Amino acid sequence: MPLKPVDKTRYGKHLKITFFAICTYLLITALGVSTLLIALVGSEDGGNFWLNVAGVIIAVCGFALLYQKFNNHPFFSEIMYVRGLKAQMNAIYRKQRAIKEAAEQGDPVAMGILDFSYSASHFVYSLDDNTITLEDLAKSKRELQEWADQYQITQYPEYDAALLKNY
Repeated sequence: MPLKPVDKTRYGKHLKITFFAICTYLLITALGVSTLLIALVGSEDGGNFWLNVAGVIIAVCGFALLYQKFNNHPFFSEIMYVRGLKAQMNAIYRKQRAIKEAAEQGDPVAMGILDFSYSASHFVYSLDDNTITLEDLAKSKRELQEWADQYQITQYPEYDAALLKNY
């Protein structure tokens, strides 16, 4: 899975617009539905907690439907791509201990997984302007390169999510 280029400015702009739109939609819909439910079937003593919860649940269900309809829209292409990368990074992170142990023992597949993880992390951190952890990431990449040099591995297999099931 090669990393594809993402326009950082466009990604940031679209992410901000999307975040604001989601928050606004959820707020307006949840409050509107809750208010409508309270007006229709609410009690005057103020015990309308469950009607408020119903408003939030209806807003979330509506958002889920909108998400299914629009997640493949070109406006969201960068956001969905980065979201997919973050999901892959998380899957690798959950198995990182076993992968690192295998890489330290000379497993080229494990090294390839770590290389992808480090490259994807650098890519995502740079997009999100998260430069605090880049130094630790560089240290991990140097450690991976030392293992590769030790076992004379010059090329890693291309990353595929299916490779994770071996660890």
